[in-house]
Amino acid sequence: MKKMKIKNILLVGVLSLFSIACVDASDSEMDAKGYSISVQSDLAEKTLVVLSKITDVKLETLDSAYVSKDGSFSFKGEGSEESTIYYLTLNGTTPPGIPVILENGAKVKIELTSSNGYDIVMSGGKYNHSMLKLYNIYTGFEKDMNAFNAEVALIDPTTVNEELRSNTTKRYTSMIKARSEGIENFIKTEEGSPVTYFAVKYLFQKMEPKLILLGSEKLNADLPESSYAANLDKLAKELGPTVVGAVAPEINLKTPEGEALALSSLRGQVVLLDFWASWCGPCRKENPHVKKVYEKYKDKGFEIYAVSLDNNKSHWQGAIAKDGLPWKHVSDLVGWKSSAAKVYNVHSIPQTFLLDKDGRIVSTGFRSNELEPLLESLLQ
Repeated sequence: MKKMKIKNILLVGVLSLFSIACVDASDSEMDAKGYSISVQSDLAEKTLVVLSKITDVKLETLDSAYVSKDGSFSFKGEGSEESTIYYLTLNGTTPPGIPVILENGAKVKIELTSSNGYDIVMSGGKYNHSMLKLYNIYTGFEKDMNAFNAEVALIDPTTVNEELRSNTTKRYTSMIKARSEGIENFIKTEEGSPVTYFAVKYLFQKMEPKLILLGSEKLNADLPESSYAANLDKLAKELGPTVVGAVAPEINLKTPEGEALALSSLRGQVVLLDFWASWCGPCRKENPHVKKVYEKYKDKGFEIYAVSLDNNKSHWQGAIAKDGLPWKHVSDLVGWKSSAAKVYNVHSIPQTFLLDKDGRIVSTGFRSNELEPLLESLLQ
């Protein structure tokens, strides 16, 4: 009997352990299939919070909650294997809500203060450390812009003159540029993720082509099988090959001496790609000023790759000699049928493209008097 009791005790112990193990496994399985968001805030009690999933066409509402007396609220749900962009909208008012990246197993914690917009500390999930960086960039801009607008609103209309109007416009333009550059730098330096997609797709009234291309490259490198990479790939292909931000398509034509010269061989320099011809009067009129700019910057990392749409070699060479053009020249001498003109969709000349040191197109369609300011920014 004593022996049986020991066996029974052992059996009960084993069953108890097995039961505990089953409960733990079940909880883990639930955690693996779902996500949770826990928020501690200074929001007023009964503030309405809505959780939505961002799709390409709308915010799809999933759940809602009211802030409790101690400022907390939470959500739980079942996510997907692919990390997905969600959005917390607070009380349906401005400032806008908080983006969160969720996937199965994500346990996100947020601390929120609302005294100056929505300042947050966020942890949990695969990509929310990156989302927090981006959030701080664009909400920081929004705070600066709100302060600027408040300052402008206080200006007495009777004191407005041309100088004040010009300075105010310059400040506004500078702030918009700084925002765009800040987001671009974020995309360049952060790992490609759903946050990259959010930055490209949802932070601009109109998506910027160069950011579409940059985001597509990052996602193809880091998340090539994701829906985000596929979506930006599609958008990038719709832009065409010569949009600002794209790597300039290769050109490999012959010089007047008959040697092949590839555009890509000039990487590491800022390059003016100039489509012209000996018979083009406006092109020839541009040459004296372009020559002055070239002489000033050629030793600072600037080069010109001139593609002629001539079909007569002697006329082409004669124009180069007469105008004294010391830079790189190429042509396939077939006029408008030039392979380079087709790739770059050139239907009128002069036509210009400015390439940075990595061979990316940074500006198009400018005249010679606009060239020097562009070079100043690229050759700093």
